[in-house]
Amino acid sequence: MKKKLTVMSLLVVLSLGSIFYFGVLSENRVFFGSSPLTVKSTKMKAAELELNGKVASEQVLLENLSTGETLLEKNGDKKVAIASLTKIMTAYALLQKSDNLQDTVELNQKTLDLLTAEGASLAGFVANDNISITDLVYAIMLPSGGDAAIMAAKHVSGSETDFVKEMNEEAKKLGMKNTHFKTATGLDTRQQYSTVRDLNILIKAAMKNPIFNKVFTTFEYNTKPTDYTPEGYYLKHTLLRDNNDLELNNGRLLGGKTGYTKDAGQCLASIAEINGQMYLLITTGAKGEPLGEQHNVTDANTIFESIPKR
Repeated sequence: MKKKLTVMSLLVVLSLGSIFYFGVLSENRVFFGSSPLTVKSTKMKAAELELNGKVASEQVLLENLSTGETLLEKNGDKKVAIASLTKIMTAYALLQKSDNLQDTVELNQKTLDLLTAEGASLAGFVANDNISITDLVYAIMLPSGGDAAIMAAKHVSGSETDFVKEMNEEAKKLGMKNTHFKTATGLDTRQQYSTVRDLNILIKAAMKNPIFNKVFTTFEYNTKPTDYTPEGYYLKHTLLRDNNDLELNNGRLLGGKTGYTKDAGQCLASIAEINGQMYLLITTGAKGEPLGEQHNVTDANTIFESIPKR
């Protein structure tokens, strides 16, 4: 009996070892606990097995914007933390509520100190400097500036708390039924969540604004001169950091918005042109660290490149 148990134990150990080797160490990355992608389009069916072995993100939605067809989906309506993808609504609400984009907003030292203490990402503005609304939108979206997000909130509503009410009103107007905002920056809080489907709704609405659309598809930008920075501020997209590979073998990545917090994991909303058509991809919940391998970017490349060439 004892010998039989020893053999069975050895078989269990060998089985677990095989799963670990082939699921984790092999080229096709398998992430335990992940639910499978659902392929909505017959054109993508051939890529289904390959994608389910490689995509790290827990929530995924891919749409062909040119046709309105949803191609891939995974946990589309699951409410999750979305980190700095929140700032897409922050930028959109700022544009919706601003009459004059040349108005300027001042960054105070107290706000800067608070955000630094919270570990928020910053655009790099100098305290007491004045930044135009247009430049704030770029600062919110490219370097994911928490300072720019709070400046926007205070400009529009006087406080972040009141601005968040405006964000939730905008979400309601757009039909984002599974979304609730609590901050303008996306820092983790239990009361803030959204879904990849709701984010898809938001981004498509925001892209109808020519300013937002231009910002969303920009990787580098220099602001206008300011009192404290006569040469202006150079703003670099977070996608350009960490040696991310942004090249696609079947098209080109046009832009997007990254996000990361401990609760949200690595997130990315991105847009690409493939075969002359536009595609919008939203992914959230990829395991990883902010300075480690960028699974959100790898996922975007993998998914976009799975779209068959004509």
